[in-house]
Amino acid sequence: MRIAAPSATRQNLLCAVTLGLVFLTAPFPRIQFVVHVLLVLALAPRAGSPLAGALWAGAAGWALEGTLRLYPHLGGTAWADMTLALLAGWMAGRWPLEGVKGWFARLAGLLAAHTLLVHLAVRLASGPHPWGFGWLWALVSLPVWGWAVWRLMYTGPSPRLG
Repeated sequence: MRIAAPSATRQNLLCAVTLGLVFLTAPFPRIQFVVHVLLVLALAPRAGSPLAGALWAGAAGWALEGTLRLYPHLGGTAWADMTLALLAGWMAGRWPLEGVKGWFARLAGLLAAHTLLVHLAVRLASGPHPWGFGWLWALVSLPVWGWAVWRLMYTGPSPRLG
């Protein structure tokens, strides 16, 4: 049984709302990083086309860099986000999901790759920088936001009762 993909309009609307939340959660960097990862790894890869997904992920990277005061603003996060969104979209097309456990495993692997790639890209762009604990908050909250995105995107209409 393959899970039906969400419509492109719904997906782009969810990406736009989540990008707005990246800006609105700027006073709370831990929550902001979780929302950022949610957009890049879960929502942007299914935005209709690889270009749309890469643009949403790039916008999320620039939004995160632009709102953090002590973080380098040279584009390393945006580049890493676009790369991971394209990788996640390719994985979604190549290996469709069969259940929620596979979804969580895929998100956990992508989160580890995202953490390493973002820090490598920012280090290449601007030199050494502090890592912070945003990745840990995203990992700890993965069951919550992963399940929420699963319910929003990958479940069809509910059956009629009665």
